[in-house]
Amino acid sequence: MAKSSRSLKNILKVAFGTFGSRVLGLFRDTLTLAFLGVNAVSSAFFFGFTIPNLFRRLMGEGALSSAFIPIFSQTLKNGGEEKAFDFLNKIISRAFLILCAIVIFGISISEIFYFFAEKSANFSGERFLLGSTFASIMLPYMVLICLAALICAALNVLGHFALPALTAVWLNIAIISSILIGAAFFNGNANAIAKCMCAGVLLGGLAQLFIPLFQLKRSGWKFSPSLKSTVEVREFNALFLPAFVGASVIQANILVSNMLALKVSDIAVSAIYVSSRLIELPLGIFTFAIITVYFPKLSLASAKNSEEEYSRHFSKAVISLMLICVPSCVGLIALAPEVLKLLFEWGKFGNADVELCTPILILGSIGIPFYSLATLSSRGFHSVKDMKTPMKVSAMAFGVNLASALLLMGKFGAMGLVGANVISGAFQAILLNVLFSKKRRMQNVVSEILKILASAALMGLSLWILKPHLASLLSGKFSAAANAAILVPLGIAIYFALLFIFKFRDFGEIKKLVKRKN
Repeated sequence: MAKSSRSLKNILKVAFGTFGSRVLGLFRDTLTLAFLGVNAVSSAFFFGFTIPNLFRRLMGEGALSSAFIPIFSQTLKNGGEEKAFDFLNKIISRAFLILCAIVIFGISISEIFYFFAEKSANFSGERFLLGSTFASIMLPYMVLICLAALICAALNVLGHFALPALTAVWLNIAIISSILIGAAFFNGNANAIAKCMCAGVLLGGLAQLFIPLFQLKRSGWKFSPSLKSTVEVREFNALFLPAFVGASVIQANILVSNMLALKVSDIAVSAIYVSSRLIELPLGIFTFAIITVYFPKLSLASAKNSEEEYSRHFSKAVISLMLICVPSCVGLIALAPEVLKLLFEWGKFGNADVELCTPILILGSIGIPFYSLATLSSRGFHSVKDMKTPMKVSAMAFGVNLASALLLMGKFGAMGLVGANVISGAFQAILLNVLFSKKRRMQNVVSEILKILASAALMGLSLWILKPHLASLLSGKFSAAANAAILVPLGIAIYFALLFIFKFRDFGEIKKLVKRKN
């Protein structure tokens, strides 16, 4: 029970740190849309920012971390900190050179595209040219954030969770500052403000790298560049390559979806982006927190060949994910227009944009539990050093997404692209969990998930009944604010009261943690 409470405390540390960064992220997006609007410039910026972010997820939080944490955990257990830090230095040295080469190649491709597109008499599409320019400026961010992800992964294995969870805070502060400075100096020029934001991304990346780096130095790490090959490095390479291919497929999925959205219309990328930011809120805060805490535990349990410990950790991770993601899905579906109106209806983002984004948010929210389960199951495979199974499933999910998108986008536009993502996410999550259940058994998961589903469904029904009564009393922003101030906490209270009535298993741990805090 003590270990479970410690895990919960670590999850809460990461969740609260990530919550702060997500709140700042929402404020950043609100300012972005208020000053840029939903147009070609904002779509181009979001597209340009997506490219280094894809590599962050692909390399930093994806393949690099997935291959690094099991080997670093194993090396720390068997050889101590000195040998583990030596392994970290070798991976950082290699990653830096490879990432720099990718950035140079990416900028070259972007500039070549811009040159020929600008010279072409038949080419039309400002958003493509702007997207190319913004991508070229922001690509170096990829080097900074991928190295930062390695540093943070090492800190997590060493038991440090709070500071690594705050890394996105520095990025959001930098971008928010750049928006305000750009607005002050360029008098509403959207193009100039967007370029200031690109500079803010780079400054934020520097902070994301160097702040956790100083904490790792205080833990005894010293950087010593080395390209020498060792048994650990060769084992890392063997894990990294299939993990990289699998993560590449996932990020190619996102990139293709964004490119298809650019093809749909000037506003499709921005509309999907706004909705995805709200969908990513529970994913970024709680899914990230739970996986950050449990992935090192699963890797260490696998290194010790402890089947019982591994099953216990994985079962708790699944239940913890569903405990948050299912009600988040239901809540966003029930309160989609109110949340969009409250958070984003400022400046150039008006009521028509809220109406445009609402059905996209409702449809996309259905995928929240599937995206979380797929991520956890992939990390489960990675923790037992099986990188090939998630890679194959990711490739199949990419095919499902592309076929669904091409089939649906013609008739349904942006809604079709979002629907394709949900279909693909559900396919990936279900298949990964079926395959993983053959490797590792889970303990008493089904009954607890049924309690969660029943509680969330009744909560959603309650919100659906109560919402019209509040809407009849107020209108506009006041109605949205009232829904947020009253229905959100009320929905949370109803949900946890129902879990208590249904005798949800983990209430005891939460109660003990609260008593200890008091």
